[in-house]
Amino acid sequence: MGGQIGGASYDADVDLDGVASLSGLSATGFSAGFFGGYGVASASGVYTGFELDVIGENADAAARIEGEGTASVEARHSIGGSLRVGGLVSDNVLLYGSLGYQHTEFRGRIRGAGVNNVSDTDDASGPRVGAGVEIQGDSGWFMRGEVTYTAYSSESYGDLEVDLGATRVNLGLGYRF
Repeated sequence: MGGQIGGASYDADVDLDGVASLSGLSATGFSAGFFGGYGVASASGVYTGFELDVIGENADAAARIEGEGTASVEARHSIGGSLRVGGLVSDNVLLYGSLGYQHTEFRGRIRGAGVNNVSDTDDASGPRVGAGVEIQGDSGWFMRGEVTYTAYSSESYGDLEVDLGATRVNLGLGYRF
């Protein structure tokens, strides 16, 4: 189990019923959270394990609506689980890949003089893949670096369809019992 800090970058493609589309909208921000799981390494150095995580985020993006106000969206928090498979490249270094699922809550806001001030939350989920490295210390403590990508399911809001993906880069410190 341990804690991690890092950054998140979200990319969105938006389509308005085939009439107009926007590609490459992005939001970036800080992330921090906790992870815990169980794993074992075989005598031949093959590692398998499972891990759960909880992440708080503040990745946000805002756009100005000409003469009306602003629209913004913020990633708030995520929970996820992953299967991790890898190999020991030395007695204290593990390289691994991960495959899992991520669920994230978002808050959208529209504010301005010409519109009603609206705030709402919504959730998105999708498969997550990643890769990382862990360096084990002598006393049970370990450090790690990890990169993951989540491909969220498409969300529809009337005639508006949003395709969303997120890349996260984390550094962690943990303890093996």
